[in-house]
Amino acid sequence: MNRISARSGGLPVAAVFLSIFFGLYTLSAAAAPIWLVAAPDESLRSDEPIMLDVVRPSAQDEWPDSLSLRLEQDNKTWDMALSAVGPVGRDDARRSYRGVMPSRLSGLIRGELDGVESNRLALMVREPDVIEQMMSPDNSDEVGVKQNGRTLSLVLPEDEAALSANEPMYFVVGKGGVARFQFSFKYRVFDPDSQPVAWFSPLANLHFGYTQTSMWDLGGESKPFVDSSYRPSLFWQGTTLGDGMKPDMMRAGFEHESNGKDGSNSRSINTLFVQSIWLTRLSDGRILGLLPKVYAYQDKEDNPDIQRYRGYADWEFGVGRPGGTMLMAKLRSGTGGYGSAQVEISYPLRKPLFARAGGFMFLQLSNGYGETLLDYNRRSSTQVRLGFAIVR
Repeated sequence: MNRISARSGGLPVAAVFLSIFFGLYTLSAAAAPIWLVAAPDESLRSDEPIMLDVVRPSAQDEWPDSLSLRLEQDNKTWDMALSAVGPVGRDDARRSYRGVMPSRLSGLIRGELDGVESNRLALMVREPDVIEQMMSPDNSDEVGVKQNGRTLSLVLPEDEAALSANEPMYFVVGKGGVARFQFSFKYRVFDPDSQPVAWFSPLANLHFGYTQTSMWDLGGESKPFVDSSYRPSLFWQGTTLGDGMKPDMMRAGFEHESNGKDGSNSRSINTLFVQSIWLTRLSDGRILGLLPKVYAYQDKEDNPDIQRYRGYADWEFGVGRPGGTMLMAKLRSGTGGYGSAQVEISYPLRKPLFARAGGFMFLQLSNGYGETLLDYNRRSSTQVRLGFAIVR
């Protein structure tokens, strides 16, 4: 009777237990993550580099050069590209990958590898304030921000703070103590999560820009300002697919430029402009950028023949390393056969504060017509000025 009770359905109890154990083990193995991913720190900042450790399954023979981490919060998802770090042996089961956290994320974010089966991460993300951004070195050049193989890098970051750099900001002095300085910024008008953007999504890329350029005669008796140019603008800026001949980034909008004077010294123009930006990383690590800006005059009553000296386009290009020497040039060719050229060479004197800001030795060379808006139709000899820039 006891022997009969030790059987179930004609099978020994031990066999039943073993069947259940191996069945649960098989289900557990099938449900277990194939790839393992871990973050060294669960507290992160948005828009900053992140390093992840990845363990591949034994069945995986090769390490991929890149992976994608799918982030999720409140039914919203983001894909973060991960790039392999350093060489790895064929038999190594662990490898490090780097990426950049998307901007404007905060709170608890869950993440898992996209396209493969992996465990899930729980990450606490917060947005750095402006002071933290200014005091923390930017490492995005090391990580590399890529879109369809083109490098946006530090020249024109894809994800920027609401208040950010626009054109270079510098102070340079040349022969005779004549100084030139420029102040410039841009401001994103709407927050991406605002209601106007929900109604009309292109508003997320609407910017207000302001640039002021002044000539200051420090060698003069009363140290007068020779002329100043004030350029407020309203424009749309956004990245594009960058496939084939398409640019990586575009700007389009309205710009006003005037020197704030009256009478015969008054100068003023209104333009509609489109600027296309192509960026690519060369084989030696330098970045080559082409940034032509084409415009149409809407009002030029104070200077009706300005197109004869300035033309209808600024032909800009640059080459260099975000952490090293960079050269930028702007050429103009007027319809009357006149033109101008301006070349700027900068070298970092300290680690970058954020994006394109830091401390740079700044050399500026200019030649031709229109160094100031007041003298748009007067030719200047070659001017060489040296100084300091905080944005290049």
